[in-house]
Amino acid sequence: MTGMPVLRDAPAATDAASREGSPARLAARWSALPIRWRWLIGIAGAVVLFVLYSDLIYPIAERWNAEGDRIEKILDEAEGNRAQLPRSLEDTVEALGPIRVPRSEAEGSLALAETITAAIGNHPVTKFSLDARAGSKLPPAALREIVSASGQRVERVVGEVGFTATPEQAAAIISELEASPDVESISRLRVIKSKDADRKVEVKMTVEAWILTGRGGRSR
Repeated sequence: MTGMPVLRDAPAATDAASREGSPARLAARWSALPIRWRWLIGIAGAVVLFVLYSDLIYPIAERWNAEGDRIEKILDEAEGNRAQLPRSLEDTVEALGPIRVPRSEAEGSLALAETITAAIGNHPVTKFSLDARAGSKLPPAALREIVSASGQRVERVVGEVGFTATPEQAAAIISELEASPDVESISRLRVIKSKDADRKVEVKMTVEAWILTGRGGRSR
């Protein structure tokens, strides 16, 4: 039939072919450059790569290497100190259980409160009370090897705990708290016979945990 338009796909095919051949054209253009221009472009590219490496990649690698060396030194010193410990002290440490690495103030305070309430909740005690507060500061050198790189220091949070229970229940609660990795120590313990019930004792104790604070410590 005459007068009907003819659809052709030739331009699309040509565009596809040109796109496919673009790397070849770039290579041809590169080959057509004078040798001195190719040398200059290659040198400029090498300079750019060197600057990127020296300003970005190398400092990061240096920090990682320094941190790795510091951690390795701490582990080596810890292993050496462990070898010098008396067997009786090692048995005591194993009996008390692990201590978790100090955490931030909010996390440490929350973990201490949760640990205390969980231990108390496992036993039918009465007159339970808990008063969490900031404790005294540890010496500046405490765990210095661990926290020096972060500019922080280790401090205490304490929970003043009171409850009434049987002697067996009180002993079980104290043992559970001592074994918890979120508790550093029970620094004060007072147990007296209850005046209100037979075979009950009134327990007052101070439960202590360690936390990490900024270089200047908490604001008072």
